[in-house]
Amino acid sequence: MTARGAVKLTPRPCYPVAVNAVESVARPAQIEIHKPDGTTQRVVLEADRYVLGRGGSSELRYPELIDLSREHLAFEREGPGWIVRDLKSTNGTQFNGAPLTTIQPLHSNDVVKAGRLSIAFTEAVTVSATAERDRPATAPVLFVEVPSVAEEARGESTLDAVLTGQHAIRSSGHMQALIQAGRELASNMPLEKLFDLIMNLALDAVGATRGALMTLEDGELQVRATKGAGFKISSHVRDQVINERRSVLVCDALMDPTLSGRMSIVQQQIRSMLAVPLQTESRVIGLIYLDSNYLVHEFTTDDLNMLTVMANIAAIRIENTRLAEVERAEMLHAKELEHAALIQRSMLPNQFPPFPDRKDFALHAMMVPAWEVGGDLFDFFLLDEHHLGFALGDVSGKGVPAALFMAMTRTLLRATARLGEAPGNCFTYMNATLGEQNVSTMYVTLFYGVLDTRTGELQYANGGHNPPYVVSPDGTLRQLRKKSGPMVGVWEGIEYQTLTDRIAPGESIVLYTDGVTEAVDRNGEFFSEQRLEQFLTANAVMATPERLVVDLHGAVQSFAKGTPQADDITVLSLRYLG
Repeated sequence: MTARGAVKLTPRPCYPVAVNAVESVARPAQIEIHKPDGTTQRVVLEADRYVLGRGGSSELRYPELIDLSREHLAFEREGPGWIVRDLKSTNGTQFNGAPLTTIQPLHSNDVVKAGRLSIAFTEAVTVSATAERDRPATAPVLFVEVPSVAEEARGESTLDAVLTGQHAIRSSGHMQALIQAGRELASNMPLEKLFDLIMNLALDAVGATRGALMTLEDGELQVRATKGAGFKISSHVRDQVINERRSVLVCDALMDPTLSGRMSIVQQQIRSMLAVPLQTESRVIGLIYLDSNYLVHEFTTDDLNMLTVMANIAAIRIENTRLAEVERAEMLHAKELEHAALIQRSMLPNQFPPFPDRKDFALHAMMVPAWEVGGDLFDFFLLDEHHLGFALGDVSGKGVPAALFMAMTRTLLRATARLGEAPGNCFTYMNATLGEQNVSTMYVTLFYGVLDTRTGELQYANGGHNPPYVVSPDGTLRQLRKKSGPMVGVWEGIEYQTLTDRIAPGESIVLYTDGVTEAVDRNGEFFSEQRLEQFLTANAVMATPERLVVDLHGAVQSFAKGTPQADDITVLSLRYLG
């Protein structure tokens, strides 16, 4: 009678664990994407086309980067090579430091920049199998395919089998190792130190010379602690451990007299190894791999059983530590959001109507944040009796950093505007100031206009923001599509232009953030500029600015039908009455 999931331990012949030999190996082209937060993403180009943007291909979708267009650029296969093209993006694409205006063939070491993403390209190459095998590993652990005969194990076990007594831990030394592990793992410590402790306890307990501890993160094994380097682990053994919850012992080929004289086996220095799951009661969260030259220590089934239990204790400790860290992080995050919300409420205008005595214009604005704190901003102020300043923008990021950056943006805008500077000059100064020591690489897309309330003349600057709509009394729409420059706070040395237009009496200007047009419904369909234009045509002429803003927010919410809001929704409407 055997316990559930247990496999009887029986001696089996030992075979070498070796990589299958082939004449050549193709390495596909790949791109390496350096992100604003300092992390790097590597994408192997196997499909024929990849679109990068806020709504791009699954591998290249970055909805949080508002400096990207929805479909910003595309990498496309062309014959044996690859090309890159800009997809009429709002803020443009750079290719090796110059604007990308035409299709460009890609070669190794070419650099493409889209917003705050820097993308390095590497061409496809074909190398010999030997060269590929001998190439230094970029990661401490590689999973390799091996012949099935090479994966015959001396023994297998499961946690159930050990805990039910089917496979007993007979050695007093092993029992002492478990007691020591229980004591040391009871202490509170950060996860990184915990991983190192577990690795050292496992190595010492079975006398291994090398080892690796890996955890499952979003379905991928991530190395957390190692002793030694150059690990090549059978992917079949990995799958047995992770998917079947089996602990595996594979013996050393050098122990087999029929194989020990073969030079290829000696040169590969094939080791006996142990692999056990980091298993809680309900799931596998990773694995521990140990190996050793058998001259140092020959692993036994007792080692396997003891390590299986130790890994279970370690997995539970890892999960408890993670939960504690998440709880602490959530408490800190809640405090951050509370402070950020207070900052934001104090900075944005909240008295409406803002100028009740003025008869020559009327305006209203409203922001509905996606989270407790939003990254959008709006503002308006009288520069003098005849000039009204108004602005709307979208700050990158969320939380306290975004709230502080928003506050700084608003302060700088008001300070420069009250000096009588033209909108373009205000942006030039703001960009230089915000860009100084901007380690976080935050930025703002911003529209700022100054309306002459006597003539309707409009001076404005647009730094990478959505073009506003001007709605005429007869219901026709036009957009202010000209841009003064890119988003503010990213690139140094930008000179922003001041642009001009004229607003006729009875016309309205409507500013919005992309939270309006990119709101999605349950089917993943966008609200879109088309629906926004239909709404403005139907409502902007008769509705007051307040009614238009409130109803537009309602229209977006009705369209979403309960779909969680992914971005802040901000609208400002200004009607010039003459």
